[in-house]
Amino acid sequence: MLMGYATNGHGLEALMLFHEMRNAGVRPTDITFTEDYYIDPGIEHYSCMVNLFSCVGCLEEALNLIGQMAFKADVSLWSSVLRGCVDHGDKILGKKVAEQIIELDPLNSSAYVQLSSLFATLGEWETSAIFRRIMKEKLIQKNLGCSWVDN
Repeated sequence: MLMGYATNGHGLEALMLFHEMRNAGVRPTDITFTEDYYIDPGIEHYSCMVNLFSCVGCLEEALNLIGQMAFKADVSLWSSVLRGCVDHGDKILGKKVAEQIIELDPLNSSAYVQLSSLFATLGEWETSAIFRRIMKEKLIQKNLGCSWVDN
């Protein structure tokens, strides 16, 4: 249930359910880790928490968690934060996060597309066009959409 809430944009509900489960005495598994149970968190755990924080607009908390990790953040983690920046209109942090993504994966079209969308949403059309132009100059192709549903 926690993953269902978390992956469908209901971060607050996931956190509330987690606290209810703890109060009811339900012991977390390796998926629902906490330091209280001496379970070492892996990248999956951090990814889930970073995604939750980002979805609900707690972007600084997401960054703090990334800073506490014992390993380097990957493109997926940074992409969760960037999506949060886009959803919550944080262009300054969004640009910094996109730079992290591009440093890790220079041909990652998603970072450019999301930045362009962020600035377009804020009505900054010229800045939005700059990111599209950079993609064109660097010959970075936008990834085609895909679906889990089979035709």
